[in-house]
Amino acid sequence: MRKDFEPKPWFFPLPVLIVATYDENGNADAMNAAWGGLYESDQVELCLSAGHKTTKNILSQKAFTISFATGKYVEACDYVGLESGNNVPNKLEKSGFTTQKSDAVNAPVIQELPMCLECTLIRQTEEGNII
Repeated sequence: MRKDFEPKPWFFPLPVLIVATYDENGNADAMNAAWGGLYESDQVELCLSAGHKTTKNILSQKAFTISFATGKYVEACDYVGLESGNNVPNKLEKSGFTTQKSDAVNAPVIQELPMCLECTLIRQTEEGNII
């Protein structure tokens, strides 16, 4: 059954977004994010809490990638969402994902996921959202 959500700035139905970053030592990290959407025609907005290692990495490195999860990798995508990079420093390796450095920004690209947005931090909103 087809559902029309009408024009909205958020992705509907919400895909699982895998946000990947490097920390200050160049170690790759990733998490899944439930809320993300278009901010401008060439910008996205993510709602991430301040306590996530990924959020800290974005603020310090000013770059990140967003990949769209697929059913084929549901287990690995679930794993990076359940484990905290604050507690498991090598969780991306443990997930089974492999990465390479983006050609466009200082952030990892997850090789197994077919679509990736390579992003530079523009600003953090008053609400704490990442643009």
